[in-house]
Order: sequence, then structure tokens, then C-alpha cells
Amino acid sequence: MPRRRTFKHPPPQKRIRTETGENAPIDYKEIVKQNTLLEKYYQGLGVVPDGEWDLFISAMRRNLPATFRITGTRSTAETIRSCLENKYFPELAEIEIEGEKVPSPHPLPWYPHRLAWHISLSRMVIRHSPAVSKFHSFLVKENQQGNICRQEAVSMIPPLLMDIKSHHKVLDMCAAPGSKTTQLIELLHSEESLTNLIPAGVVVANDADNKRCYMLVHQAKRLNSPCLMVTNHDAAAFPTMYYNNEKGVRQPLLFDRILCDVPCSGDGTLRKNPVIWRDWTPSLAPSLHKLQLRILQRGLELLAPGGRIVYSTCSMNPVEDEAVIATALQLCKGTVELVDCDKELVGLKRLPGLTSWKVMVKTGEWLEKPSDIPRHMSATLTSNMFPPDPSIGEGLHLERCMRVLPHHQDTGAFFISVLHKKDWLPWQNKMRRRLERVVAEEGGKEEEEEEHGKTDSENGAKQTGGGEGGDGFVEGGQPALIEGEEDLIEGKVDKEEEGCRRPTLDLGKWGYQKRKAYKEDPYVFVEKNGKLWQSVKEYYGLPDDFAGDQLLTRTVAERKKNVFLASWLIKKLTVHNEQTVRVINIGVKVLARCENLKTACGFRLCQEGIQTMAPFITRHSIKITLDDIMCLLREPNPLTSTLSQEVQAAISTMEAGPVIFRYIPDSTEKLELDKQGSSMISCPIFLSGWIAARSVRLLVGREDHFHYLAMLGCDPPENQSLAPVSGKTLDGDQEVQDGDQGGEDGEQEVQDGDQGGEDGEQEVQDGD
Repeated sequence: MPRRRTFKHPPPQKRIRTETGENAPIDYKEIVKQNTLLEKYYQGLGVVPDGEWDLFISAMRRNLPATFRITGTRSTAETIRSCLENKYFPELAEIEIEGEKVPSPHPLPWYPHRLAWHISLSRMVIRHSPAVSKFHSFLVKENQQGNICRQEAVSMIPPLLMDIKSHHKVLDMCAAPGSKTTQLIELLHSEESLTNLIPAGVVVANDADNKRCYMLVHQAKRLNSPCLMVTNHDAAAFPTMYYNNEKGVRQPLLFDRILCDVPCSGDGTLRKNPVIWRDWTPSLAPSLHKLQLRILQRGLELLAPGGRIVYSTCSMNPVEDEAVIATALQLCKGTVELVDCDKELVGLKRLPGLTSWKVMVKTGEWLEKPSDIPRHMSATLTSNMFPPDPSIGEGLHLERCMRVLPHHQDTGAFFISVLHKKDWLPWQNKMRRRLERVVAEEGGKEEEEEEHGKTDSENGAKQTGGGEGGDGFVEGGQPALIEGEEDLIEGKVDKEEEGCRRPTLDLGKWGYQKRKAYKEDPYVFVEKNGKLWQSVKEYYGLPDDFAGDQLLTRTVAERKKNVFLASWLIKKLTVHNEQTVRVINIGVKVLARCENLKTACGFRLCQEGIQTMAPFITRHSIKITLDDIMCLLREPNPLTSTLSQEVQAAISTMEAGPVIFRYIPDSTEKLELDKQGSSMISCPIFLSGWIAARSVRLLVGREDHFHYLAMLGCDPPENQSLAPVSGKTLDGDQEVQDGDQGGEDGEQEVQDGDQGGEDGEQEVQDGD
């Protein structure tokens, strides 16, 4: 687990200002779930179908039931689902408390492969039933491990509509706290196999709040993807990123898929944030409309022609929803269209988008059209917030948007729209011509390489410590702009082409703000001829074509503690944008320095990166059986003699040091479960370990022990801590410390408790 930040003082409680001017903690029990203006507003808009208002408002006043999603790759997720369905759910189906049957969990009907579930378990039920308490404990531990993500049901919808493939470049513009980002990573890796664990695509997760970026890192790093980059920028002014393509030609990065889950008033989260009942006013939506429109506009600029962008809010207000979409479509002049998603996510109940609506002012008065705006409100209310003229609105197809209401499937409220970019935006002529020049330059570069025998090299890279005997790291620099490229900076337009000027939108109080940010440690990449890479390659038998130059560390010091692996494109983006993009985190940790000086290799495999490294390792790799796994998991330091004969024979040929234990499912091998017949593990298991003369040890954390035991249908031994015994093996050799429990030097992390806000937190919502 990453190192936690320590605070000198505990974080303050949420407080409100009383009539006397003093701050007092919020008492959510005293909040009255009623707001006259809110009820008048949504009744007047007709958002809720006729005859359903009582059901709607009753659902809004009930607490939101819990939902969770099984994360990870397809095979891993299906193994966890099988464990739930075969072991825990049958036990819950037979429980009765005070004569009432405990409601059984049921899958969300529209989520693929039954990987998202709905549960209604009160605290009283958990306290009074050992079986329910055991199930709850399992969910908590799997959530800490990152195998289960507690996420609101409607928040799971937008990523599923993005149609992500493994080669796509994906941007999450407002990513924190990270629930949707983890979905994007899962979808990117959904096509992986044992021979292809590093997709060609990337996920760039961005957030404007620096502290929330570290919360995002904490969430997303559980997926252990080398294809993730976390950045810290204002989404409305997200910078254009550049990289050298496979042919060495520098070009701007355009994304194939973009998630635009913008900040909003959050009235769709009333069921989990009751404080909004007290604080909601009609002026909240107009105050955010301009920011939301600017973020969507910037997203459309960063989207490649033919790409798809999903715009979503956890608000029911058309000023934040259809009004933003209608304005953006009109600005794009036919180059962007709404996608009809009625046939996607079968089983999800939804309503079509509105084509007409009204605007309410703070006093509760209605405004029917832009000409009704009072002069003193002209700075806060604009014509963009009203529905377009019917002659224009008919061609926009706003009915293709979708709105989810809470009383239909016992969820929160949500708005989603999917847009397809058919062509370059009217003001993107220079970007189009630049990419046309890139294509021409690629052809010229191929001829030049054939003539002179040149190879692609990183532009502007400088070598540090690469001399003979050094580790050979390369620290990336920022390449200079080529002639004419500075015109691509957003805001500069081709004034010679009439009608192609980029629209300028007043952000009001949400203007581009300079935010306080921590100075990040450098990203230093390994050179393939360095001593570190050569020792790791030889010890683990890595092939010559392994991407050793994509390994990196976060320090320029001679002694490297942790080594990470990033995908090819993540490395390119990091090296070429160090001076213009605030990168918070990249890659997955794959190696950690071990302190045992007797081993031939100074680095051991980290459990979080072992899935990525396993297909390439050919030496110090030991094949084990299910019985061996049980022995390794149940005993902290089992004797070698307790393992199978095949494992003992393999260990006898190796010297003391780090190894990888691997189990590949066998169609004939099954595990006998107590009172449940037999079961079968459907996914491979890779475990980082250490072998000594007479004993072995797993180098995995406590949560991993509990996870694998649960997947094998067994409970951890009573009173067994599974902690290392005095840091030594049974042979008395000094053992390697479990570096997985600490973060990288200088890496900013957050406490586990920062994963999500408390119920009732009054802030701009993000839908998670």
C-alpha cells in the first residue's frame, strides 16, 4: 500500500455558521428533507412524467441503497463474482431477522456480465446476523484491496457508453475521486490476454484540485495499469499534449474518447447528500453553466474527428444539461452530433432529453425567454440558458440525451449525453493543417532514414548518470516548438479565415485560477544499457525486446528504491510535456529494492505490478498447485518440504532470493471446499515470493492474503496475523522488507479515509 500522509492535527469537522456567527458541526439528522423552491422548480419544468411526482419526491427523501461494482480484468472479476454467488449470497437468502427476510443482493439489470450489484443491508441487520456481518467484512476487505468499488449505480453509466477499445486514447477531464476512472482503465484492459497485458491506448485522468488528484491516484492505482497518467489542470484550459509518434514525427495528442463529467449543483444526489435540501437555490445552475460549457468546448477541441465524448452531470437541471449541449452543438455548426443510445444498456430505465424548459430566478419567478431577463441579472443569466428556437432545436435532437430519475430503479438522478465528432471544429483549421503536415513529414522521414540509416531518438533528452558503471537513467527534456507550432496554442485563431474564430466564453468567477500545487519528483527513465536494467534482465530472464527503457524511478539519486513501468505512449507524453503539463503520477510499481545483500539481484518483484511482468519472466519462476497456494497463504514461512515435489525440485536448482510463484488454472484440477462440493479458480494467480535454504515466504500484503484465501473458498485462520516473523526466514537469513507498504520517495499520498466525501458534504458535485 502507498505511504500515508501524516497530519499534525486531525481534519476539521464540517461546520455551518449559526445565527450568532459561530461555526457548528452539521447535524444531518436535523436537516428537513424539503425545499419549496426545488419542488416548485421541478414540478414546473415537467422533468417528472405526469402522475409520477409523488413516487419521485418520496424516493428522493429515502436514503440511497448501496451499490458496488466488481473491478479488475474479466477473468479476475468473474472469479470474485463466482465467490459471491456460490458462497455468500446463498447464506444471505436464508436469513430472517425479527420475522422479516433479509433482502438478497441482486445485479443491476443493465450492467454487463452481472458485475454490479445492489444491496440493502441496514446497520441493525449487520449487527444481529453473523452471516451478514461476515459478508459485510468480506466487502470491506475487498474494497480496501481494490477488487470491489462502492459506487453509485448511475455513476457507472457514462463509461459504459464510451465504447472504449484497447488502442484508444482516453481522457477523463474531471476525474476525482476516481470511480469512473477505474472503469475506464478496466475497459481499456478488457481485451488483454496472458501474452498482451500492456494495451496500446492510455487513460489520462485529470482534475483541477491538487489534493483530489492524490485521492484519484489512491483509487486508480488499485487497478495497477501501466497505461495511466494523472494530471492536475483546469479542465477548461487543459493543455494540448505532444509526442513523437512511432516514426519520430512530433504531433499533438488527440483523444479517441473523452469523459466530461463536469462539476454541477448536484441535486441528483439529494438521497446521499441531504444538506442540498437546505442549500439548494435556483441560482446554483446558472452560476455553473458557463464553466460547464467551457469544459465541454475544450473537450470537443481535444477530441479526434470520429471520436466520442460523453457529457454527464449528477443534476436534473436543464440549465446544466440540455442548455449546455444545445449551445455546444450550435457553436460547432454541424461538426458534432448527438448519438442515439436507446438500444444500449438494455434494462436501464431512462427518459429522453427535454426540448423546452424555463429558467427560474432566485425569488422563484419564471423566465420564459431571453428577453425576459431583468437588466440587473444580465451578467448571470444569458440566452444560452434558454431552449433554442424550435426551428434550430429540431435539428439538434436533444431528445437523444437521457435522464435517469430515482424512483424508476431506486437510484440517484443523473443526466448523460453522448456526442460524436464528425469533423474538425470550425475554428480548428490550423490543427487540421498541422496534422496534414505530420503525415507529409512522416513520408519524408522514412526516406531520410533509409538514405542515412538514422533511427528514431527522443528529441531534447539529456543523459544523467549514464557513464560506465552507472545505472544509466535518462531524464526527459522539453523539445522546442517547430516553426508555426506556437499558433496551435488554444485561443490563437486564423484571423484570415472569416467565420472560423474560436468562441470565447466568459467564465465569471470560475476564470482560470492559479491553484496551489506540490512540486512533483522527477520522472527518470532507465537506459537499456544501464547496470540496473542488465541485472534485472539477467536475473528474471526478460527477453531482449522487453521495454526496459519504459522503466522509471522518481528520484535522481544513485540508490533507486522503487522502479515503475509505463506504457510506450505514457513515456512519450511524459518526456515531451514535462514543462507544460503537471503530471502527478504515471505507471505501475513493478520492482522494489531488497536489502538482502546475498541475492544476485538487488530488486524483487512487487505484487501490484506482477500481473504486468509475469508474461515476460522466464527465470526464477516456479509453477505451483492449488495445494501449494493454500500452504503459502496459511503459513507465514512454510518449510520447503511442505510443498509439492515439483516445487521442491524447482527450488533446489535456485539460490536464495526473490522469485515469482505462478498458478495457471488446469481444467482437471479442482479445490475441495468445506460443505460446498468442489470449485475451480478461473484466473491465473501470480505471487511475489522469496526462497531460502529451507523455507519460503510470500511477499504480499495482508489484504492479498485475505483476498486469495477468500477466492479459494477458505477463511483466514483464527488469530493468524499473517505478518512476517521478526523479518527473518526460518533459516535465520536477514529477510527483505516488504517495500510494498511504502510509497515512492516524495510521492504525495492520502489516507484511506479520503477516498470519498462524507454524506451531506456541500460542494460542487462530480457524480461519483
